[in-house]
Amino acid sequence: MSVTPKPEGRHHHGALREALLAALAEIVLERGPEAVTLRECARRAGVSHSAAAPHFGDKRGLLTAFALQGEERLAQAMRDALAALPGNAGPEARLAATGRGYIAFARAHPAHFRLMFRTDLIDRADPAWCNAVGQSFALLSDAMAAVRPGMDARARRARLALAWAGVHGFCTLRAEGTGDLWTPEVAEDLIALLVAACAAPVRTPSAEDRAPS
Repeated sequence: MSVTPKPEGRHHHGALREALLAALAEIVLERGPEAVTLRECARRAGVSHSAAAPHFGDKRGLLTAFALQGEERLAQAMRDALAALPGNAGPEARLAATGRGYIAFARAHPAHFRLMFRTDLIDRADPAWCNAVGQSFALLSDAMAAVRPGMDARARRARLALAWAGVHGFCTLRAEGTGDLWTPEVAEDLIALLVAACAAPVRTPSAEDRAPS
């Protein structure tokens, strides 16, 4: 949805912030994250650069605020998917729900999905962003721990990486429009495969596995 420029001075404080973030989303979808500038966002929102600057400080602050918004929406999408489960849902169903929430978020918020993992463009030391990232990741981490209780740290990290990479890769390829493979049915089958792999017994490395080649 495009941003309708407003005459300068017509925005309420909170409305201006949201208008600037909406303008940023437009630019990301049209030309990519690198094309974002505070001045262009201000122009699209119908205000001067000087009126926009106090909300974010600079371009990095603007991009960080947008990434924070994305992390919050991702976490909410995962919570919504978990909340939709029946009360007797087991740990594997809960892990699958986090994947569905992730995919639903990426479809509903393509600009956020495209930008929020570009940590080279945002302030990774921002406390609010760090907290939001932690909250969204905790939903996956907690679901993973419940699927295979007692797994060691190495096995847990590997399974978290598998689940995240599989779902994120699906969303990325779908967003890039690479063919007709990325359907809802394929998404469900992919999630089922990932959950089955993550729930499999942990294999203890043998002495041969640990020996240098």
